[in-house]
Amino acid sequence: MTNTSRPHTGIVQLILYVLVFLLLREWLIPVMQLTSTGYLTLFLLFVIVCLIVDYLEMKKVYAFLIKMVFVGWALVFIYQGKLFSPIEGTKFLLEQVVENGIAIFSMNWGLITDPIRTFLFFALLWMITYLIHHWLRVKMSILLFFILTVVFIASLDTFSPYDGDHAIIRIMLLGLVLSGLLKIARLYDENRVSFSPSKFSRLSIPLVVIVLITVGFGYLLPKAGPIWQDPVPFLQSFAEDTASNGTLRPAVSKIGYDEDDSQLGGSFIGDDTVVFEAIIEDGTYWKIENKDVYTGKGWEVSTPETEKRYVNYGNNQPIETDFPVGPAEDADTAEITMREDFEFLVYPYGMDSVNSQEDISYALSLDEQKVETYVQARPVNVTQYTINYSETTYSLKALRETKPEMARDLPIEFDRYLQLPETLPQRVRDLAETITASQSSLYDKAVAIERYFSGNNFVYDQTSIPVPDDKQDYVDQFLFESKRGYCDNFSTSMVVMLRSIGIPARWTKGFAEGEEVEDRGPNSFYEVTNNSAHSWVEAYMPNVGWVAFEPTIGFSGATNVEYDVEANTVEPPPTPEETDTAKPQKVDKEATFSFVKWADAAWDSFRDWLDRSKGTLLKWGIITAIVVFILFKIRRYWLPRILVPYYRLQKNDWHTFEKRYYRLLKQLELYGITKQEGYTLQQYATYVDQFFETKDMRRLTAAFERGFYGNKNTGDDYAKLRESWENLINRTTS
Repeated sequence: MTNTSRPHTGIVQLILYVLVFLLLREWLIPVMQLTSTGYLTLFLLFVIVCLIVDYLEMKKVYAFLIKMVFVGWALVFIYQGKLFSPIEGTKFLLEQVVENGIAIFSMNWGLITDPIRTFLFFALLWMITYLIHHWLRVKMSILLFFILTVVFIASLDTFSPYDGDHAIIRIMLLGLVLSGLLKIARLYDENRVSFSPSKFSRLSIPLVVIVLITVGFGYLLPKAGPIWQDPVPFLQSFAEDTASNGTLRPAVSKIGYDEDDSQLGGSFIGDDTVVFEAIIEDGTYWKIENKDVYTGKGWEVSTPETEKRYVNYGNNQPIETDFPVGPAEDADTAEITMREDFEFLVYPYGMDSVNSQEDISYALSLDEQKVETYVQARPVNVTQYTINYSETTYSLKALRETKPEMARDLPIEFDRYLQLPETLPQRVRDLAETITASQSSLYDKAVAIERYFSGNNFVYDQTSIPVPDDKQDYVDQFLFESKRGYCDNFSTSMVVMLRSIGIPARWTKGFAEGEEVEDRGPNSFYEVTNNSAHSWVEAYMPNVGWVAFEPTIGFSGATNVEYDVEANTVEPPPTPEETDTAKPQKVDKEATFSFVKWADAAWDSFRDWLDRSKGTLLKWGIITAIVVFILFKIRRYWLPRILVPYYRLQKNDWHTFEKRYYRLLKQLELYGITKQEGYTLQQYATYVDQFFETKDMRRLTAAFERGFYGNKNTGDDYAKLRESWENLINRTTS
């Protein structure tokens, strides 16, 4: 009798199910990333269970029970943290059913709990696997699912932070192989040809090879650019037009420089589009402009466009900004290559002059400190220019001599830097007074406000950030309600609090230092993306000038202060408050009579052995103690030789990096480079790098502060940071 059974059975069917699982996995990964949902492995395991049940063609009752038991166990594990607890788990599930049943029947959807939402997600995966099973077994075609997957990933790659560059390659590879194998299976089925593994292999192996070669060539060969470079700006401009004519305001924006700051607040998504590249010795802040009018919702410029004051400069002419040029011995250059069209400069503090095309002129706005670029009075984008600069340097002694009464005698032109809306809640002013009450100088008051945000439960976050309603003040909402935000929240709050206590201050926009991508000897190559768009604070100190401050958690700032005062007068940074540690509770132990007898006998036997061997034990004990003591005293020489290979085996992620960093601090202390009281981590890192003539410690410290204070622990190249760590820790063995 001819075998007419469907060919996609046995090992072939198993291969099809494995391929479709890998395709479904490409759906789950971005969903989990974009929604910050954990337990990806658990959900993938549920998909595997569903596919195995379908593969084995179990009876529906058994299949239903297996899936329900898994879902119940998963819910208990996720929300109770218990791997196996049948009684407590069942009680928990019943409570959830009753509680959410009442909420559903009363149509009070807001009371539905997270476990039920998770259950619904499991149910969705359940239905998807059933559809896939139907497509594999009945339709013998996965084309629809394949197309939907491509569209889904392409859409996420375009309109979300998810990077689908590699995912789309995997999807094409899996989808083409899966579609081809199912086509072969359909041919067997339609023509009722007896199934033979060898014949199936002769058809499928060439298919797989052709797909691999095709995808490989497609990946390696040069590709034409997109016809529509990026649809997102068009959609954003459409939304902005709608917002200007109606009431639409997107709750989530894309990070980057924007001239309109009249309405701050709301979440944003990242954007790694490169704005400009810089070749410079050390990373620095890149300033664009200042704004001086706080409206309670955002920032505006007080001077009308037609009344703005400008000073024009040519190539290599000294440009006099509000921040004077630093010492001549610290002079440096920054070579800028723009990748976005800006009709103005991005410049470091202490800018002296600019060199670009001969016909370029530069107009410095005295009101905004914005340097606009022109050719024959026409705004123009300058793609390449070189800035000569020396970072502004401040004397700590002079800063400490700025007294509150000096601010009251400033010229009237500083009044606009003290402007506050009449609607500002009084508690904002009261908070500023409380924070600065114990400080005597204007500078110390500003530093106290700057440091206030590093504690007091403030969190740096770019998501789930509220937009103030019509009756809310932006700063008041952040300081007293959400305590969660990004640079705009921190910088605006500091400016407002400084103004409320009589210190002239203004809001500053630009870019943070960016990412160092290449070390070119004395200089480094930096890429500055939209993700580096930043805002900070500038405050005026009488007899000193404008000084930059950085209140945002996880950012180190751009102010160069010379500590020209006695060490014991430098106020150390605030330390976390000590918390009482819980005392371990005593646990009552019960011992049976048989256990007591056994313990007594064992103790007697041990004492006899100790009496017979105490001479030998004493000798070896002394030798061991001496060896251990010597090893302990010289541990800085041999410990790195163990730590380096040990940490190479660890995963290059934030948690391993954090442990490496703490270990490096201990090793540096053993070496004799101790962190002096009052030094910040950045100051200590600078001292270490000066000692070893490297940049590694500053690079490690910057990454540590971004992850520890700002919760930005996913964007760093931890493999490269490990090399910097190894370089430093190996130097401590010499």
